[in-house]
Amino acid sequence: MKKSRNTRQRAVILEILRRNESAHPTADTIYREARKVLPNISLGTVYRNLNFLREQGHVQEIHSNAEASSRFECNCPPHAHFHCTRCQSVRDIPLPDCLQNVQWDNTHSISSVNSMELHILGACSGCEPARN
Repeated sequence: MKKSRNTRQRAVILEILRRNESAHPTADTIYREARKVLPNISLGTVYRNLNFLREQGHVQEIHSNAEASSRFECNCPPHAHFHCTRCQSVRDIPLPDCLQNVQWDNTHSISSVNSMELHILGACSGCEPARN
């Protein structure tokens, strides 16, 4: 693990992510929030710190569909993400039971699994009202 000092900028970014845990903010949203506390912070500094925090395992980057910016969240228990393809919102959803404790066998030539991401794309209830 790369050693680095804990900077004020990094602490502010982590606090913003913790406060907005369910919102999955973009780097631009984090930048706008950080400027309220640190008026001189640059967007480049936000990106550099997000990348550092991701590399250190403190933050996860959520790659949304091609039309949306990446989102970020603090490292948390495994879960899936639902991406609304209309309003671009991202929501946490529980992993299906069949993926909770999956065991891989030699049939797939997999020796170990470090992480798993499940992204479900569709329309949220706000964008596509329930049909009768």
